[in-house]
Amino acid sequence: MKSISDRVEELRSEAREIAHEIHENPELGNEEFHSVELLTGFIEKNGFTVEKGQCDMPTAFIGSYKGEKPGPVIGFLAEYDALRGMGHACGHNMIGTLACVSAIALKEAIDEYGGEVRVIGAPAEETMGGKCAMAEAGYYDDLAVAIMGHPASEHAASSNMMAIDSQKFEFFGKAAHAAASPEKGINALNAVLLTFRGIDALRQHTVDSARVHGIIRDGGQAANIVPEYASCEFYIRAEESKYCLEFSERVKNCARAAALATGAELKITNFEGFYDNLATNETLSKRNIEHSHEYGITQEIRKRENTGSSDIGNVSYRCPCIHQWFDVVGDPSIPLHTAELCAGADSDYGYDEMFKIAKAFVATAEDVLTQPEFLAEIRAEFDKLER
Repeated sequence: MKSISDRVEELRSEAREIAHEIHENPELGNEEFHSVELLTGFIEKNGFTVEKGQCDMPTAFIGSYKGEKPGPVIGFLAEYDALRGMGHACGHNMIGTLACVSAIALKEAIDEYGGEVRVIGAPAEETMGGKCAMAEAGYYDDLAVAIMGHPASEHAASSNMMAIDSQKFEFFGKAAHAAASPEKGINALNAVLLTFRGIDALRQHTVDSARVHGIIRDGGQAANIVPEYASCEFYIRAEESKYCLEFSERVKNCARAAALATGAELKITNFEGFYDNLATNETLSKRNIEHSHEYGITQEIRKRENTGSSDIGNVSYRCPCIHQWFDVVGDPSIPLHTAELCAGADSDYGYDEMFKIAKAFVATAEDVLTQPEFLAEIRAEFDKLER
């Protein structure tokens, strides 16, 4: 069997071209058709069977390669959607490519030891969260482990990302002339403003780690017309899913109170999916960190704080899971969703670090395939999760 380094290096040139092509042609969530064709073409050419359109999502896919002998199922998670107006400032062009490289490089181990490797591509992580629907449908349930890497401004261990809920509040009032007959109107914008004030008052009665932040989506048409329609959107986050849902209900109550106070009608909807908090499998993460250093990562790899939210949280309650961060810019002061991060996601330095992580992923996956006691430790930790 070739060394892990050799297997990954053989894929370097083509993989980099694919990541660059995706970077230069960013596609929003649920519109990533070109990206999916590039990624699925890459793995199909290397012996994978591909199925598309899971959960009625045209840009979802699963690519699989199965050995002749039974064994664990390894999943590498792919993302490929871009940010509106910012392209791949979150580096998802690298995430999908990294998953494919890792899976292809694991093929020889699958042939030797048995088992199966899958690339599971889910669209729209930045918005509705394709992994949520796929998790609910059971597409991760039979995985021994799920492994994913995400570009960042430093190397960091998989960290427990926050749960997030999304709430849209639409208020329906009654239009009137704001000067001649304001008493005949019901001001929907006032209801929005009262919602914000109620939520601001609520903040002092929440745990310090919880977050709520929102915008006014629609505030009326003209200053001399009592707004008959106004809307706002909020993200509600917490370190644990249970508290996030409780907190979200209290936020809804602020909107309900605003509707009652103003006389407006209220409609509440989720404008995006609910993301569970990421429950990192520490046993799997520790081994992957060891292999990351083995394959050339010299930076200290520690957990990050306040790492936002992702739909991989929903996966982490279906199977043991890690979401390792890898450096693409060499400057830890640079945040995600910036022009600097976008440039790093298509840089020589970024690609060099990505391929080091690919080697670590393959080494970790081979340990899962060949060390039953290691897999048993991973599973024992997963089985202790509170759900």
